[in-house]
Amino acid sequence: MKKIYLIGILILLSSCVTSKITSNKLPGFDEKISKLFILVKGSDSSKSFFQSFVFSLRKELNEKNVELRSHYFSPLSLETENDVEIKISDFGPNLIMSINQTESRQTINTNGFGNNAFGWGFNNGYNSGGTFDVKIFQPNSKKPVWRANLKADGQMGLEGAAEKAVEKLIEKLIEDKLL
Repeated sequence: MKKIYLIGILILLSSCVTSKITSNKLPGFDEKISKLFILVKGSDSSKSFFQSFVFSLRKELNEKNVELRSHYFSPLSLETENDVEIKISDFGPNLIMSINQTESRQTINTNGFGNNAFGWGFNNGYNSGGTFDVKIFQPNSKKPVWRANLKADGQMGLEGAAEKAVEKLIEKLIEDKLL
């Protein structure tokens, strides 16, 4: 009976994760991703999403023989643009991806108390979704060659949505012939 209950919970939790992506690619751009540097900017409360997201993305891209390095901009970062440009230059990517959080969504239960992964709490809620602006650039260019709007929502917070978001991103990169 405990196994059935556990399986039911796992199915319920996995079905409460959604992700959607739309994209636009520069006409005539046909370069494939082979060595990618990712720049990530988001709210401090979404850091766990980005950690899970980059970990899952690294795993997926490694399977496709894409080398990856990432940099997370902490909201309190004192790094200069030059510091980051040196990191990118030292890595020597063929393309650069920037992921910027543009929207954050919170879940608050009906009695006004914040809800968390354990179903209880007295905070104002927890991040359960976000929207992200994803761009791909060629090194030394400010003009994107590919751009996407990625939405990720998870019933149990953003961490649960990271894997689904990566799945959708990879599908879209393949569809747009970047992978």
